Amino acid sequence: MADIAFIVSLSVLTDIAYQMIAYSGKSVPFQMPVNIGLVIALAFTLLIRSVTAERSAAITNSYDRLRDAALAWTLAFGILTFGLFIAKAGGEASRGAIITLYLVGLPGIALWRVFAPVWVAPLAKRAGSAVRECMVIGDEADPLVDKFAVELRAKGHPSPKVFKFKALCSSSLWAHELSALADRVTQVAHHAGPGEIYVCAGSLPGERLAALGRRLTMLPRAIYIVPDAQIASLVRCRPASMGKFVVLEARREPLGSTQRLVKRMMDILVSGAALLFLFPLLMIVAALIKLDSEGPVLFRQTRNGYRGRPFDILKFRSMRVQENGPVIEQAKEGDARVTRVGRILRKYSIDELPQLVNILVGDMSLVGPRPHAQAHDELYSRSIENYEIRQHVKPGLTGWAQVNGLRGETATLDAMYQRIEYDLWYAVNASILLDIEILVRTAIEVARHRNAY
Repeated sequence: MADIAFIVSLSVLTDIAYQMIAYSGKSVPFQMPVNIGLVIALAFTLLIRSVTAERSAAITNSYDRLRDAALAWTLAFGILTFGLFIAKAGGEASRGAIITLYLVGLPGIALWRVFAPVWVAPLAKRAGSAVRECMVIGDEADPLVDKFAVELRAKGHPSPKVFKFKALCSSSLWAHELSALADRVTQVAHHAGPGEIYVCAGSLPGERLAALGRRLTMLPRAIYIVPDAQIASLVRCRPASMGKFVVLEARREPLGSTQRLVKRMMDILVSGAALLFLFPLLMIVAALIKLDSEGPVLFRQTRNGYRGRPFDILKFRSMRVQENGPVIEQAKEGDARVTRVGRILRKYSIDELPQLVNILVGDMSLVGPRPHAQAHDELYSRSIENYEIRQHVKPGLTGWAQVNGLRGETATLDAMYQRIEYDLWYAVNASILLDIEILVRTAIEVARHRNAY
């Protein structure tokens, strides 16, 4: 309900601000922005449940909520656009107001989803509409128990009930200790309001944790196991099943199936639109290259792409040579091989624009590690550990290394190693939100002309 109220209010306020700026304060009816806000809000609330895999916002970290909100917000606007098209209502809605709502709402809803759980939970509890009386169980000597209770209070659960017991007592006393603990928890649970049970498992032997779990399963409450720091560093996601076995996902794939689909849609839409919009510029550049020096307009070079598959990368020719063999010399500052037109093209990264075709056909993506010549791949794969991991994602027109100033010549192995570190980090941590950040920073980086020669 808080999400819906926030989104509808944001829709109305954004529409008012847009109309004041675009139409000098001309009054407009509230019905359209309210309707648009409701459609987006309903789509968003449904999508946020799917992208978060029905995890409570209280037990996810801020980055997860930020990422999930941005993805759900973008997909909700896709649904709105499709709905307006099907209903033939595009003429009634202001495209400028909708675009403004998306741009303003993207950071707004992301920050809202980060901080709203902390704000809303105490208010709901005081209003008596969402009383969550959590229970924390753990060994009396385990410092994690008290620390976790403090964290619960900080996240909007003001009065968690803590149950400590002797988890490491002798075998002869264990049955009595377990029975006494289960009776205490059950008695309190019968009179407490709804809430979860958290079992701090850092000090519990496996068989005793299993026995405690069996005793607690009779209570109609969600039960969460809180691992110690060592186990928590490996396990971040919910368990799944593989036949008769339970498996724990120690690390989630950087780009899930939904995000890969969204990333590919972004690649197709942006590259296709850019090629149409930039077509006059591309024709002018082609003519200038032809007039400036002999040779083809486009430079082709075989490079290794996704999972090492070779493809021909396209560039505007900016040099007098067209190296594509076992020995390739990188361009240097003041390189005499660079043509007059080529120097301007390289300075503003215009020579890379034909790679929009590589993106459109699927050889590349807008964002990813920059593909290297095959000769350089062979050299660096022998010298740099885990070099091939960068090929676990599609190569990109721009990448994490480039927006951090690591573009241009890599004259030494140390310089290449530094760039590869950024590429490997991206391959492991890729996400749609990170791609958007890189694209924005790329525009800034191109304007700075760092290491562009």
